[in-house]
Amino acid sequence: MKRALILFTALFYSVLFAGEPNISFEAAGPKEKISASQTFKAVFKISIPSGWHIYGRRSELGNPTKIALALPEGYVLKSFDWPEEKKFSDMGMSYAGYEGLVEITANIEAPAKISETAIVGASAEAEWLACSQICVPQNAKTEFKISQIKSETSGASINAESANGSFAAILFAAFLGGMILNLMPCVFPVIGIKILSFAKNAGGSRAAAMFNALFYTLGIVLSFAVLAGALLILRSAGESLGWGFQLQDPIFSASMALLFFAMALSFAGAFEIGAGFAGGAAENQGRNALLEAFLSGVVAVLVASPCTAPFMGSALGAALSADISAAASLSIFAVLGLGMAFPYIALSAVPQFAKMLPRPGAWMEILKQVLSVPLFATVGWLAWLYSKQTDSAGHIIAAVIVLGIGLRAYGMFSLPHYSKATRSIALAVAIVSAAAAVHIAADGAKDQPQAQSEKTAGAWSAQKLASLRAQGRIVYVDFTAAWCLTCQFNKQILNSDAVRKAFEKKKIAVLTGDWTNRNAEISDELAKFGRAGVPLNLLYAPEGEPVMMPAVLTESALIEAVDKIK
Repeated sequence: MKRALILFTALFYSVLFAGEPNISFEAAGPKEKISASQTFKAVFKISIPSGWHIYGRRSELGNPTKIALALPEGYVLKSFDWPEEKKFSDMGMSYAGYEGLVEITANIEAPAKISETAIVGASAEAEWLACSQICVPQNAKTEFKISQIKSETSGASINAESANGSFAAILFAAFLGGMILNLMPCVFPVIGIKILSFAKNAGGSRAAAMFNALFYTLGIVLSFAVLAGALLILRSAGESLGWGFQLQDPIFSASMALLFFAMALSFAGAFEIGAGFAGGAAENQGRNALLEAFLSGVVAVLVASPCTAPFMGSALGAALSADISAAASLSIFAVLGLGMAFPYIALSAVPQFAKMLPRPGAWMEILKQVLSVPLFATVGWLAWLYSKQTDSAGHIIAAVIVLGIGLRAYGMFSLPHYSKATRSIALAVAIVSAAAAVHIAADGAKDQPQAQSEKTAGAWSAQKLASLRAQGRIVYVDFTAAWCLTCQFNKQILNSDAVRKAFEKKKIAVLTGDWTNRNAEISDELAKFGRAGVPLNLLYAPEGEPVMMPAVLTESALIEAVDKIK
């Protein structure tokens, strides 16, 4: 009824009064040349004279503002980015709309194959209901141009083009990224475990060391494949997920914290689980040693998944592109795993390396206790992550205490001189405590905080970015997550005195896209730049395409990029 009343009034006054507001509708196509499969932006401006306003795009009272595109063959509209609406009232009724200059951005994807280099035309038609003392329905049409470059590639993504346009180059980038991943801080606890593995195998045969390394490699490659397969299935079902998606679930974060707490207690001597995840002792070269090597590879991937190493970001972006086949995607992840495992295979294959290591002895117990320190530190980090995701630090603390009590009881009463019944009870207590700990953590994960609001100061949104650039500001965008240790390192660089002074000198605005919890808008934005995970750091001039910073920031690189912006 209200809508009918508004429409009737609009039509009545549009007949009664000859004057209409002079509202302009203009379009600006991309400035750069567009290649196959590239996603680009077209900007539409609606200029509304003072004293007038138009309805929002989802108005239930008056005619909503609409824009329809007519694109060249093969081009696809992916989404519109609309600015934040304002509140207005007419005849005692409130509604949302726009006034002044309104900028709407269209995200458009080029076809997978462009047969000629040419300038092609596109058009847009908009309609709105302009209101002041009267309401007048209007529409307008505008045109814009797209400069395209001939390309015969089926192009999985821009990311694939940046890797020399070949699948072999992408695989090589994945292999290098996997190798460098071993130097990322999130993998340090696993490196310590593998050091202990090499030490325990120092007195064994070369064949045993090679089998150990191969099963470790198998654990890594299969784990990468399982994570990638799950990610591809979820994305095909419509989920906006990226690399490291499992750590966006607080239950997974808590489970990992409890697992590493158990490992740390074992290394510290609170209880024994045989050779643990250390890869197997020299005297145990059977199936148990190989199983432990395999499981250590699984743990390595679970810990490493939040990190993105140099070369790895482009490979992941290609692997998770919408246009790449599942087989090709899984191949990239497999090669990434091979790259991560390669240093251990190489060291196991070199006899001289084994001769350099001291023989197993009492010193190894001291080494185990020393290695418990980074494991406990990992527990602290995962517990902090859980508390950030749930606002419930108490649950993870309680879960760790319960698990610790159960494992310590198991360590005390599972020794050989106790009866079989006592040892069985000790094992049952450990299992019950582990189950109780997981239940406590899961209970705390029920009420997760909402994703970062666009209205939060410094929070990224496409609208806020566009608004700052329209004001002539330089903008630095930091896509980050609490579970990304590389991101935390980058944050220290970003907050350093030298970088802060460089930013203040040019009045650079900083926006943060927090991907700690799932956020579909951030996932989509990462995909536009051929990225499947964080970190992603972008430096925007008021006009033109952004500068993409390296995955691992340095002060010199950041300041140099800032100085180049005029």
